[in-house]
Order: sequence, then structure tokens, then C-alpha cells
Amino acid sequence: MTVPFRHLAEQAALAVTCAVLFVSFFVFNEWIFSSFQYSAGINWIFLPAGFRVILVLTMGLPGAIGLMLGSWYIDSASLTTATWFFPFINGVVSGLTPWLVMKYLIRQGWLAPQLGQMTAPRLLQMTLLFSAASAMSHQLVWWSLEKPDANIWVDVWPMFVGNALGALLMLYGMKFVIDRLHQRQKSTH
Repeated sequence: MTVPFRHLAEQAALAVTCAVLFVSFFVFNEWIFSSFQYSAGINWIFLPAGFRVILVLTMGLPGAIGLMLGSWYIDSASLTTATWFFPFINGVVSGLTPWLVMKYLIRQGWLAPQLGQMTAPRLLQMTLLFSAASAMSHQLVWWSLEKPDANIWVDVWPMFVGNALGALLMLYGMKFVIDRLHQRQKSTH
């Protein structure tokens, strides 16, 4: 096995794993928070938004590709559109938006190399930026492709709130666990 092929196989395996994890988290979110659904595709609490951030921060481009693949699977299973274009573009937006935001944050020097090193205020700022970018990009796509019942000026706010709440729950929960693991490691040494 050559190194480039092995690297490509590893990246593909990471992307598929991320897709499976994202779809699983989406199903879990639907099961737990189905009563908090604003409309089809928009939840007042959307934990997968946090998982999007985590996958992109930890896996980079394979995470973004996994999100895209997972979104394609979710959209193909749940939307009733007769065309393939809407699920395709929606998946691209779902995967590439958090990756582009991450690249922007890195370029600006606002992103800590490790989640455990991020301060709580910086984590909040990052989460709000990811949530806003995701809500706006999804709503723009839904509006431009004339998704039935899409109202960009109304729907962007519940999507932003759902993304922000879900991401904050996930990221602060993860930060709490990471901080506790670091404290436990320091106390054992």
C-alpha cells in the first residue's frame, strides 16, 4: 500500500465515520427534542450543530466531507423534493460552512489549537459565529431554491437559536469533560 493511497483511504474512512456519527446524532436529537421542532429542518435545540463544530475542529476537511455525506443521507431520507439538487446543495452548505468558518477563525488567530485551552467567552463567541453562519447559509439556500414553506426572515432566527443552544450544550459539555480529565491527570502526577 503506497503512502498517498493509505492517506486517502484514512481520510475517506474518517469522512464516512463522521457521516455516520452526524446522522446518529441527528436521529438522537430528533428522538430527544422532537417536541422542540419549530418546522421541518429547524429545531429550537439542535445538538448536531455542536457536533458539526466538533467534527470540523477535530477532523478538518474529512469532518466537513462527513457532514456533507451525512446531510445528503438525511435529506434524501426525509425531504419530499423531486429533484436531487436541493439535497445536494443543502449538504454542501451543511459541511462546508463550518469548515469555512473554522478557516476564517484560524486566519484571524481567534481559534485555540485545542478546545481545552479555549476560554469560556471565546468558546461562546465561536459558537455564535458558527451558529449564525450555519443558519444564514441554510436559509439562503432554502430561500433561493424555493423550499416549500421557507421564510428566510422568520426562519433564520429559530435556526440560529437552535444551532446556538445545541452547540453551546455540546461544546460546553465537552469543555467540562476535557477540563475534568486534565485536572484528574494533574492530580495523579
